[in-house]
Amino acid sequence: MLNTLLGIFKNLDPMNKDSLMSALEILWKGLLAIFIVIGAIILTVKIVSFLIQKANEYKKAREEACSAEDDSRQP
Repeated sequence: MLNTLLGIFKNLDPMNKDSLMSALEILWKGLLAIFIVIGAIILTVKIVSFLIQKANEYKKAREEACSAEDDSRQP
C-alpha cells in the first residue's frame, strides 16, 4: 500500500520549473479573481449603503413636507 502511494508521487519533482511556472500562473489568476470579487462586494455594499441613506433622506423630507402641509391646514 505504501509503495503504491509512493509510486504515485514518484514522478512529482518539486524543482520542476515548468510545474512551478504553471502553478504560479494558476496562483496569480486565482488571487486576482479573489481581489476582484472582494472589490465587487465592497462596491456593492457601498452603493447599497448610499442608496439607503438617500432613501432615508427623501423619506424624512417627505414626512416634513407632509407635516408642514398638515400644520398649514389646521385652523
